[in-house]
Amino acid sequence: MQLKSDINMKGDLGGTLSVEFKPNSSFNDYCAQHIVNYDPDRFEVVAVRFYHGKETIVTVFALDKNRIEGTTFNKGKMPVKKFKLNFTFLKDILLFIEECNFTLTTGHYPLEDMEVVNR
Repeated sequence: MQLKSDINMKGDLGGTLSVEFKPNSSFNDYCAQHIVNYDPDRFEVVAVRFYHGKETIVTVFALDKNRIEGTTFNKGKMPVKKFKLNFTFLKDILLFIEECNFTLTTGHYPLEDMEVVNR
């Protein structure tokens, strides 16, 4: 999957993160088992947000497939349900991750313009 390389900087460092789950593991099924009122036939995870500050919160955004044809949301947008969870949820997800990779940058210089010279 190719993501936009534009980084929307809010703080000192920003970037993107990629996660690959272990073979034969389904994040959607995991959510169904660990999130109250999460129905895998109705919802599909489209984003996960991690916030750490005054509190630590994991937010799972799931497409609401029952409302995709509805009119109760703005045209051109997709209807999602937000599930707010505590840090324990994030810690448990680590058991399902095969590989994780992320780079944070100041945003002042494009990563593709960097050349490592200490070889």
